[in-house]
Amino acid sequence: MTLSQALVGFAGIAFLITIIPATDTALVLRSLVARGRTAAFACILGITAGLLIWGVAAATSLAVLMATAPGVFDAITLAGGAYLIYLGVRFLLNLRHWGSVTALKTQDAALASLPTPETPGGKFDSASTPSAGVYRDFLAGFTANILNPKIAVFYIATVPPFMVATVPPLLMGTYLALIHGGINVAWFAVIVALASLSMKWLLHPRATLVIDGVAGTVLVIFGATILWEAALSL
Repeated sequence: MTLSQALVGFAGIAFLITIIPATDTALVLRSLVARGRTAAFACILGITAGLLIWGVAAATSLAVLMATAPGVFDAITLAGGAYLIYLGVRFLLNLRHWGSVTALKTQDAALASLPTPETPGGKFDSASTPSAGVYRDFLAGFTANILNPKIAVFYIATVPPFMVATVPPLLMGTYLALIHGGINVAWFAVIVALASLSMKWLLHPRATLVIDGVAGTVLVIFGATILWEAALSL
C-alpha cells in the first residue's frame, strides 16, 4: 500500500465514522442551539483536539509494538479488520427499524434522540449564558473525546492496516490523526453553517438510517478486505 492509498483509504473510514450522528453531533448542535455559532465552533475545536491527542498516543504505542513485538502488531491488524466489520454490522442492524419510523420528529425530539453528552460539570446545560465563555464549549468537546475509550479503540484498531513500510509509524499515525481531525472540523463546520438544513436532516425519520446502511456496508467490505489481505500475508 502506498502512502497516498493509505491516506485516502483512512480518510474514507474517518469520514463515515464522523458523519454518523453520535455524541459529538449532539454536543455541537446543542452548543449551536444554546449559545450560537461561536460556541459551536469552540466545541468543534475541543472535539478535534481530543481526537488528535488520542491519534498521536495510539501511533506512539503502535510504533513501539512494531519494533518490539511484530506478532502482536499483526494480531492488532486482524483485530482492526474485525472491529470494522463489527461496526458495520451494528450500523446495518439499525435498518431493522426502517418500517417503524413514519413521522417527522420535533426539533427537541431530534436532539433528544442523540446520545446524551457529558461535560465536566455533568450533563450539558443548554440554559447557560454566553457570559460563561466559549471555553466551556471547548472543554465539553475536549473532555467528551479525551475521556472516551472508544476513541482509543478506534485508532488502535484502524491505524495498523494503514501503516506504510516506508513511513515511520509515529509519523504515519500523526498523518492519520490530522486527516481525521481535518475531516471532523470540515464536517461539523458544514453542519453549523447549514444549521437549518442540519436540523431538517435530523428531523427526517429515515435520514440517519440511510447513512447507517451506506456506512455499514462500506465498513463490512473494508474490514473483510483487511482480514483477507492480512491472512494472505501470514
